[in-house]
Amino acid sequence: ETVIGELFNEVRRYLVPYEKIPEKVTRAFIAAEDDQFFVHQGINLASMLRAAVANFKAGRIAQGGSTITQQVVKSLLLTSEKSFDRKIKEIILAARLESNLKKEDILYLYLNQIYLGHGAYGVQAASMVYFNKDVSKLDLAETALLAGLPQAPGKYSPIINSKRAKERQNYVLRRMFENKFISQAEMLEASAKPLKIYLNTNVNLKYAPYWVEHLRRYVIEKYGEKTTYEGGLKIFIQNRIENLISAKNALQEGLRELDKRVGYRGPGRHYKNLSEIENALAEIRIKFAEKKLNFKMLMPDGRFDFVEAMKSQGYKSDLDLLEKDEIYEAIVTSIDDTKKTVGVMIGAIKGELPITGLNWIKKPVVVKQPSQILSKGDLILVRIQNKADHRVIVSLEQTPQVQGAIFSLEAKTGFVLAMVGGYDFEESEFNRVVQAFRQPGSAFKPIIYSAALEKGYTPASIIVDSPIVYDNAESGKWKPDNFEEKFYGDTTFRQALIKSRNVPTIKIVQSIQVQALIEFAKRLGLNTQFPMDLSVALGSAGVSLFDLTKVFSIFPRFGRKISPIFFTKIIDRNGKLLEENKPDLMANNIVISSGLQIQNQVSPSSLVSPDPSASPSPLASPSVLPANFAPNLTKEDPSLVMDPRVAYVMTHLMKEVISFGTGHKAKSLGRTVAGKTGTTSEYVDAWFMGFSPDVVTGAWVGFDNQKTLGSFETGAKAALPIWLSYMKEALKFYEEKDFTIPPGVTFVSINPVSGKRVPPHFAHAIKEAFIEGTEPLEEELRDEATPQSQSGFLKEDIE
Repeated sequence: ETVIGELFNEVRRYLVPYEKIPEKVTRAFIAAEDDQFFVHQGINLASMLRAAVANFKAGRIAQGGSTITQQVVKSLLLTSEKSFDRKIKEIILAARLESNLKKEDILYLYLNQIYLGHGAYGVQAASMVYFNKDVSKLDLAETALLAGLPQAPGKYSPIINSKRAKERQNYVLRRMFENKFISQAEMLEASAKPLKIYLNTNVNLKYAPYWVEHLRRYVIEKYGEKTTYEGGLKIFIQNRIENLISAKNALQEGLRELDKRVGYRGPGRHYKNLSEIENALAEIRIKFAEKKLNFKMLMPDGRFDFVEAMKSQGYKSDLDLLEKDEIYEAIVTSIDDTKKTVGVMIGAIKGELPITGLNWIKKPVVVKQPSQILSKGDLILVRIQNKADHRVIVSLEQTPQVQGAIFSLEAKTGFVLAMVGGYDFEESEFNRVVQAFRQPGSAFKPIIYSAALEKGYTPASIIVDSPIVYDNAESGKWKPDNFEEKFYGDTTFRQALIKSRNVPTIKIVQSIQVQALIEFAKRLGLNTQFPMDLSVALGSAGVSLFDLTKVFSIFPRFGRKISPIFFTKIIDRNGKLLEENKPDLMANNIVISSGLQIQNQVSPSSLVSPDPSASPSPLASPSVLPANFAPNLTKEDPSLVMDPRVAYVMTHLMKEVISFGTGHKAKSLGRTVAGKTGTTSEYVDAWFMGFSPDVVTGAWVGFDNQKTLGSFETGAKAALPIWLSYMKEALKFYEEKDFTIPPGVTFVSINPVSGKRVPPHFAHAIKEAFIEGTEPLEEELRDEATPQSQSGFLKEDIE
């Protein structure tokens, strides 16, 4: 098991049985806090007298003189208020506690309850926070440092005040020696030992911060804050760490590449004098060292030693800490326009930034000389390209402003595989998987075409791709156009989807009617606010990536929808099962009943325009209309929201999108996949929704303020590379296979332009999937060459 998140309200606490707490730990705390613990009956009169004298001299309560028993009472039963009344109550309750519990029981409560700084309650939590190890593995030096914390955790924290922490550690060691718990040699050895003080890293940010936050919100809403933060809950997910890492990396790298195309925004900061530069370089050095090491080395004199920390891990120099392809802060120290190079410093390391590392910059200017965009003293980001001989070659980077998201499911089970809701959770907790509602553009087309198949269309149906004009009372005339700003005449249903043609899609929606499409989309799970006009054909309704990915999972699941499983079970601290999610494995249970039949719903006369003044949208009749086709949906299976035959035919068409259409870049995956690109007006949103038989993944890219991504930043260019990068890693855990063909589906060779049946050996013949009874019967007898621009085999369409 790997911990990917911890939910706590500024509190970490792990209960450890008394018998599993090492004796040296109990002795260290007794020596530091109450060396008469095993002798007194709850109070120590000598200590109280000393404290009383000190308080009288100070004129206030400066010392408590509390025993360990009193500290337990104060922590569990009383407030931290400093008053004589509270002190009297503390003494009475301490005496009662001693009469009812064994000393070991009191120590158990104390060592698991005492606050030791940085949100750590108890010795186990503190051991993990400061030393990244179980309490059972602490050595004497580490134990003494922890035992010095209870009186003032902030004052003696090794993270905040290393010198005071060291002084306090020595005090505890001396008290342990004086109480004969350790020898003088052990005391001196522990005092002289350097300590690794681990940085207080947040595991919630390491693997899947957006997923962890999503779970936190869910658990709080269902069980309340008290149970969430204090109930000792354990939440289990079914996943691989590799998926979490590859999704995060794929999104970040994809957004970086896109952001570079948007243009260079300049340095993060500019330092004007040498003193500022030196201080900044020192901070950079510490920052990348701590990122690599994740600890500081506390030396016997109370200072942190950077070099010793490196040596302890086998690193010989700062250069060893830098990793190829990683990104670091750097400061420009020199510019040579003659050699076209820039000198930089990454902490104490010299680096060279050649002009080739600036080649991506086209905006605000095309860089011919480095001085066009950089100056001495600029704070920049660089990526390590190569390192050798105490010098590194770097390229320029910048933190993206553009945002994106990726969401992935296992098709068969519904287990969530990845959820990344933005570039950097620390910069923005807004989860764009579930909280952002954006227009899907052409990524909505598979829903439209599925509805059309259910209404009786077939992949061979002909739609006339010709100009069309609609009158709109508010905006005047609407003249929809294709992405290429061309019209292609008679276009097959399959070609209209593969090439993502807008005008044929609008005519299809007009044919099946807007209301019917909306009802169909809601049946699939898209419960959003749809416009009641033909703009819905262009994906104008805002949807979340979460919902759209769920809908796309219906295709490889043979028409069955699913609720994504974010966790498998939740148990409380006693092991009681509070909630469990089991996968729905019905995706392989394909049932086709023959009793459901209705009259075909598509014919040329069924075309209805919502606007009487709209131009006609002719639909040419396919060779054969199905006489008795009906969607195969049953009340016995409410998860079946799409006929399995429709789901497969659409899957096959989306495979063709990858083979010959807008998603052709996904072919480099080398696996059987299907999918659809999506781009909205003015290139504001870019999508790629795709799936294999096992994994369904959606990727979205856009600015939060909905400004343009830039010319030709389509789903194929901006979102598909992110999807592709993630899927290359995700599919490594699944065998290569094709989509299962359900009963009731047949394959026929057709001409992709005319939609007519042809012999398999004809030029440009393609094998297309049809629901049985809907395949074309009319044959083309002449083997005529198919126009290349219409065939879908060679020409690249980007949307």
